Amino acid sequence: RPLPAVEAAAAAATAAEDEVLAGALSDDVGGALRDLAPELRQVLQAMVLDGLTVRETAVLLGVPEGTVKTRVRRARIAMREALS
Repeated sequence: RPLPAVEAAAAAATAAEDEVLAGALSDDVGGALRDLAPELRQVLQAMVLDGLTVRETAVLLGVPEGTVKTRVRRARIAMREALS
């Protein structure tokens, strides 16, 4: 069982991430992200927010790498249109 201090630190880090993400999602970018299809949002979150590679994102989502590349391109186009 983890030490209480370790649990507290992990909880604080999670809460901080949630706070930052909530702040990011409250502006125009957040609105555009919320309007994306779920599969496009998942790819952007994994690659942009979580910093995963195409290969890591493909494994995480259980789709081929080519699908990840297509979805991230579609997501970026949709985001660009929504923000212009």
